[in-house]
Amino acid sequence: MALDTAAVDRALGAIGTTFRLRRLYPPSHPAVMEAVHHLAEALPPLAGLGTIECRVAAAGLHWQGQHLIPRNPQIAELAGLLYARGVRAVTLAPGVTTDHVLALLGVATGTLSSEDTALGPIALARPRRGVHRFEPARAGPQAAVVPTASETSPAEPPPSPPPAPAPSGSPESVGPLHPSGGVFRLDALPPDVEAKRAIAALGSAASPEEQRGAVEKLTALAPHLLAGRDVATVAGSIVALDRLLATAHDPGLLAAIDRAGAALSDRAVVARMVQLLGEPRGAPGEREVLVAAVGALATLSVQLVLDAFIATAVDERAPYRAAIRKAADRALEPLQARLADKEPHVVAAAAELMGLTGSPQAVPLLAGLLRHPSDFVREAALLGLAEGGGREVSRPAMPALKDESIAVRIAAVRAIMAGGDSASTTVLIRRLEQESDEGVQAEMLRAIGRLGGADALDVLAHYAEPGGRLSRRSATVRAAAIDGLRHLAHPDARGLLELYSHDKEPLVRKAAETALK
Repeated sequence: MALDTAAVDRALGAIGTTFRLRRLYPPSHPAVMEAVHHLAEALPPLAGLGTIECRVAAAGLHWQGQHLIPRNPQIAELAGLLYARGVRAVTLAPGVTTDHVLALLGVATGTLSSEDTALGPIALARPRRGVHRFEPARAGPQAAVVPTASETSPAEPPPSPPPAPAPSGSPESVGPLHPSGGVFRLDALPPDVEAKRAIAALGSAASPEEQRGAVEKLTALAPHLLAGRDVATVAGSIVALDRLLATAHDPGLLAAIDRAGAALSDRAVVARMVQLLGEPRGAPGEREVLVAAVGALATLSVQLVLDAFIATAVDERAPYRAAIRKAADRALEPLQARLADKEPHVVAAAAELMGLTGSPQAVPLLAGLLRHPSDFVREAALLGLAEGGGREVSRPAMPALKDESIAVRIAAVRAIMAGGDSASTTVLIRRLEQESDEGVQAEMLRAIGRLGGADALDVLAHYAEPGGRLSRRSATVRAAAIDGLRHLAHPDARGLLELYSHDKEPLVRKAAETALK
């Protein structure tokens, strides 16, 4: 059974963010102060776990046999610096505060002695010598301390010597690499910072040459962003490239955008983007960027979005719908391939999403599903037609008004209403007289009011009446008729609403009062 490391992971994530920002900005910078604030909130839950002893490896931290947040590049870099200074274990006792953590970061960068009292309850250890503090190298923050053979654990290979500085213009010169590369450049910006600057340059560039230079910068940074699984920066880069693609005309710039998009299109990162879309705690701004990026990468993302859409509760599907809307025509072909699936629920989901593309080509494809043996698929196809809208969706939906399924008939009414053709009112009125289900009748009355045909006022006024003693109309049908009346720009409709605002039936009275507002 895997150990629950959630509290430790959250604390280490906050430590990693603070570590990175303090190396880029002064302590008084707002970003650093906010990171320290988040760190203070993440530390108290650690006290409930008691004393935590983490083993320090060259590429990360391990606790009770588990690699803690292995894909976090900041923690991996912090562990690498501590490992290079001979630290093989870090013990965190209850009572650790942000000041103690900041002191540990100072030890890693060589600005504090390991004997400094600011470390408080944090203890550092070397193998086979017990827990004690040690003296870091005196040669500066970039010097590495290589332990002797007697200090090195048999299970840990000795750290490799730091590589020689890369020449100007080489890939290593763009910023710190992922720890798996073994290169840490303290004199260069991280890849995500460089990428954000390139994205900003795309927005301010005045000539194709400047835009091309920024695009090529993103292409060069792509391997490092993907290696670090920096989903947010990759998504922002994709969105910036997609926005530029809509206005670019220079052949060289278009070719550069193509290369950059291909370099950033990693399946694992796209899968993570789709996963993040379903997380409810994401910030709205970040969610918008993810939606736009997933839509731009429709060739890779649509299948993943469809699977996530099926597995998600109905009231939590909005982000996936938004991504398909953003993808538009680009999502049509991948969704069409799933319309022939053997599983009805897959076909239904693909049909519903296909309507969100807004493509005229979706109408005949969805109309063909109205003869599918599964009523679930027929309903979804009609919902897809309703999402697409336009006059061309009304005619294919009309035969479904006679479907044996109540849900399909309701979906057919909504598709006809979305078509917006007032001539369809005649068909709805004729079917209204033959319909036996009150729910379908109510939907038809609302549609008649919205479409506003020639006979709409008379029909709605008739069904708004309470009826006789032997043929009493239900409050649901009457309220739906009143809801339809509010869409008619006619003085008599207004008079009827005022009349029924004093009705004895609460549901009818509330519908009239709402319509009058």
